[in-house]
Amino acid sequence: MKLATTTGDFEHYVESKDVSAALAACADTSFKHIDMSFYNVIYPGSPWIREDDDWKYEIEECLALAGKHGFDFVQAHSPDGVHFEEGEKRDALITATKNTLRACEMLHIPHTVIHAAQIPGATPSEFLKANIDFYKLFAEDAEKTGVDLLTENSAEQNCPGYYLRTGRELAEFVKLAGIPRLYVCWDTGHANMRGNNQYDDVLALGDALHALHVQDNYGDADSHVMPMVGTTNYDQLLRGLTEIGYKGNFTFEGSNTIRPEHSWPNARPLPSASDNLSRVPLAIQQKQIDVMYEIGKWMLETYGVYED
Repeated sequence: MKLATTTGDFEHYVESKDVSAALAACADTSFKHIDMSFYNVIYPGSPWIREDDDWKYEIEECLALAGKHGFDFVQAHSPDGVHFEEGEKRDALITATKNTLRACEMLHIPHTVIHAAQIPGATPSEFLKANIDFYKLFAEDAEKTGVDLLTENSAEQNCPGYYLRTGRELAEFVKLAGIPRLYVCWDTGHANMRGNNQYDDVLALGDALHALHVQDNYGDADSHVMPMVGTTNYDQLLRGLTEIGYKGNFTFEGSNTIRPEHSWPNARPLPSASDNLSRVPLAIQQKQIDVMYEIGKWMLETYGVYED
């Protein structure tokens, strides 16, 4: 398995909203396999929510950075937004998601995570139907671009009405949806919040498991800290991955081990004009990301599955 991390590690540390700015900050870390985060590309005036191709300038810069620093792009995360409420916000999410699929094609990214979404008051069957219909909006784009769509598990603490919480539930959802390019990304932190046995979850997923979000917490909130900072049983995870012959990457989402002042769910108060310690310097964040790489390398080497 190759170690990867998300450009989301640095979104709080760069001023530009251009996705290439966070990628550039990865250059001074040990990571060369990259998860491109498009999670926050929906904002006023964003090129990603328009029908033109202005967003391509950001991707061309990413390709230039890849050539300069030896990056390759192994997965992506699609935009956050409004799934089901008709109107401009939902239209923006659909347009941005379609544009990021095209961006993945340009970057040779094989798959991108697209979150399902809860619906207040919906039954499990209503949740499943609505989200299958949502994924179907991108099925044709997935075929055209050759980019697979990945759904993800969550937990009651994050999403009380979200009914994809175990490996079995996700595997059944993918089968029910019947969308040729729909598979699964397993989030270790979300599973730890529920106290899941992640060995059982991974075995239930089997070939449907194409990617990971590796993060940790204390089981109380979605903290997104690096492994070994929280209480996740990673032996369960690694035993399961080796047993099913998992072929994907070991991709971190431990971006908030050093917490930015705005980070959910454990944000520090907004800084006042006299505060000097609201955010650590970028160079310290990069060192912490290097420590995460070393932890991941030790974990994978222990199970004999580390690849450079």
